[in-house]
This record gives sequence, structure tokens and C-alpha cells, in this order.
Amino acid sequence: MTTVATETPSVTPSLPVRAVPLAATAGSHAVIDFFSALIIPIMSVLEGRLEMTHAQGALILAVGSLCSGFVQPLVAWLSDRLDQRMLGPISFAVAVIATSLVGRVQSYEQLMLVQIVGTLGIGAFHPVAAAAMGRLSGRRRSLGVSVFFCAGIAGGVAGHLSSPLIAGRLGMGAYLWLMIPGLLACLALAWAVRRVSHRPQDADALWAAWPAGESAARWRAVWVLYFGNVLRFTVNMMLIQLFIRWSEHAALSRDPGAVLDEAGREAASLINGPIQAAMQVGMAVGGLSAGAFLRRHHEKGALIAVPAAGALAVAAFPFAGGVWAPYALSLATGVGFAGVVPVTIALAQRLLPHRTGLASGLMMGGAWGFAGVGPPLAQWIDLRWGLSTAFIAAAALLFVAGLLSTALPAKLLARISPH
Repeated sequence: MTTVATETPSVTPSLPVRAVPLAATAGSHAVIDFFSALIIPIMSVLEGRLEMTHAQGALILAVGSLCSGFVQPLVAWLSDRLDQRMLGPISFAVAVIATSLVGRVQSYEQLMLVQIVGTLGIGAFHPVAAAAMGRLSGRRRSLGVSVFFCAGIAGGVAGHLSSPLIAGRLGMGAYLWLMIPGLLACLALAWAVRRVSHRPQDADALWAAWPAGESAARWRAVWVLYFGNVLRFTVNMMLIQLFIRWSEHAALSRDPGAVLDEAGREAASLINGPIQAAMQVGMAVGGLSAGAFLRRHHEKGALIAVPAAGALAVAAFPFAGGVWAPYALSLATGVGFAGVVPVTIALAQRLLPHRTGLASGLMMGGAWGFAGVGPPLAQWIDLRWGLSTAFIAAAALLFVAGLLSTALPAKLLARISPH
């Protein structure tokens, strides 16, 4: 009879927790996600400036998701194969340069090019940096990944809040100046990860020693986590699109005589930015709470319960009244679809200790790539059945994401190494 032994820590001590490299890696995530958030809040402005349709705006968002998503497993596999981190800083620099040019675009085609190149760089950065963060964090991998995740959220919030102000007060040309601090952050990341290996020294030996069926069981669990994240990220992208449309309705409802002209779109962007930011605050609150307080035997339960609770907030959003209720519900939606994402990343890294980059790439970009269907899907449902129905459809997908996690094998999760 074959017995599956519980994993023991590596005989080779894990890397010590080093404050400066950890801070630099987490900080670089904040910077690159700041850049990733620059276009979304001003999408209505760009649509008016470049004479784009709503469908073209949704396609811009969808292409960004596809590019940033599907490049991640490829870069992660290559980075694991080479045991080389420098693909992260190089991708970071590409993203910074491309996104800083958004204020210079003069056509829909140019904006699409900026979006493609920028999001390819953004996507390629993530698995390399996430795997480095997990490795640097030692036995506190879940907490380290959560801090990394939340640093990105903080950068995204700053981008959502800043971008409408940059466009409205400084002008579109001001985005070019962001290239300078962005490239300085690239250098900091290159220094932080230059000597960080991808895996424990005995990870390949541990993999080789797994009994028959162990590798297949781990990969099945990874695929359950993966498909759950596909749905969670699809909901994220649907909500980004729906909040843009909801903000336009809100701007027009506040001024009965207003129309969706340049002034109306700027007013909508000032509503959209904070609403998107509130969602990202919820993502950070949920992710950091999970990393700091969630224990291993509660991970499966959280993967089921948190999305179910978030689905209620998504469904309730279009019916919210008052001034603060939309912001509170937006925050709750962020907790619901993203609060458990750091848990999935850390679990996947622990399930595949010999392929931590690939594990990270699957949980983030590999799942995020398919989420590109979210904005066009949300726009189609909105046009056919209305905005409220589109929110309810997003809520249903989030609920299904929680149900998928019931397929995770609890015994396997209990025995995998915590680092």
C-alpha cells in the first residue's frame, strides 16, 4: 500500500526574511499597478477624445486583460526554466514606457497599441515578482504574498484616484512625466531580486520523491484554484466595465439637463475613479486579512464563503441609494472576488514547490487572460437587458466561483508544506 507522507521543511534553510528586498519587491508592485490603473478611470474621456464607441472602449479593456493574462504563464515557465528573475524588471520597464505614452495617442489604433504593449509588460512582471516575494517570505509565504498583493492594490487605488486629476488639471501630456519615477522603480526591483532563486534547493528532489498519483492530485487541486480565479477575475473585469457605465448614469442623474458631452464624461470620470478605488480598497482589505489571520485549516472554507458573500454585494450594487452606499458595496465586491486570491497564489506555490513561477502565473495571468471576456459580456448584457441584470449576472458567476472550491481535497491541503 502506498502511503503519502506529510511534507517536511527543506533541510536547506529557506531564505531569511529581508526587509529591504521585500519592501522593494512589494513597492515595485505598487508602482506597476499604479500604471495599470491609469487608463480605466479616463476611459470615458478617451472615448470622447478619440471618437470611440462604448464597444471599442470595452474592447480596449478586454485586450488589456488578454495580453496581461496570457503572457504570464509563458514568462513564468521561461523564468522557472532559466531560474532567472531579470525578466521581471525588463517587463516592468516596457510597461512604464508604453503606458506613459497614453496622453500622446491620437487615434483608437494608437491607444490599442499602447494598451497591448503596456499590458504585456505589466503581465510579464507579475509571476516573476510574486514568486520572488513568496521565496523571500520564507515560512510566512501567505502573508508575504498578501502584502505583495495589497501593495499592488494600493498602487491601483492611487492610479484610479490620480488619473482623472492628471487628465483634468495637468492635461494629457503630463502622463509622460510618470516615466521617470517608473523607471527608477524598475532599477529598485532589479536590485531586490537579482539573487533570489525560484525554488528551495531540494524542490526537485521532493518532486521526484512523490509517490504515484501525488503529482496528478496536486495538479488537479491547482486546476480547481485556477478555474475559480478565472471566474473571480472575469467578475472583476465585468465590474470595471459596469462601474464605468454606472458612473455615466450617475453623472447624468445628478444634473437633469446634462448630456454625455466632454463635460459630462469628465464628471463621470470623477465618480468612476473613486468607485473603482473603493473596489480596490476592498481587494486589499480582504487580501491582507486573509494573509494575516487565515489559518491553513480554514483556507478551503474561505474560498467558498467569501465569494458567496461578495456575490450578494455585487447583486445589490445597482439598487443602492444614498451617497455612501455605492462606495460601501463597491468595497464589499472587492473583498468578495479578490480577498481569497492571495490564498490561491500561496496554495498553488505550495502545491508546486518546484514550479513556483508557473504556479503564480497560472493563478494570476493565466486566469486573468480569460477574464478579457468580462467587459464585452457586461456591455452586451447591459445593452440587451439593462445594467441591473448585468450586475446580477456578475454576482451569479462569483457565486459559482465559490462553489468550485468545494472540489478541493482537504487532506491534500492539510499536508502540503507551509513554505
